[in-house]
Amino acid sequence: MQPVPIPRDIDEPVTLLLWRADEFVPFFLVVAFGMLLGQLVPALLISWLTVRGYRRFRDHRPDGFVLDVLYWYGLSPSLGRSFPNPWIRIYYP
Repeated sequence: MQPVPIPRDIDEPVTLLLWRADEFVPFFLVVAFGMLLGQLVPALLISWLTVRGYRRFRDHRPDGFVLDVLYWYGLSPSLGRSFPNPWIRIYYP
């Protein structure tokens, strides 16, 4: 049997370029919108500020908070059958 290397930080999220994956999405969306408008330089500045604001928002809340909010408002895709419909707020027996 060959030894299997175990990563140092197992619970760390995926990193894309300089940011974690959840920080890269707002950056990419703002830059793409700026490119569509033909204003790339202001979009880069706004996207950098957006990522900084999101980082501050994320660091003061528990892990998975953003995913929970997306699920609560019905914006998170649930791929399994065990996830109840997020729009049903009261369950009757």
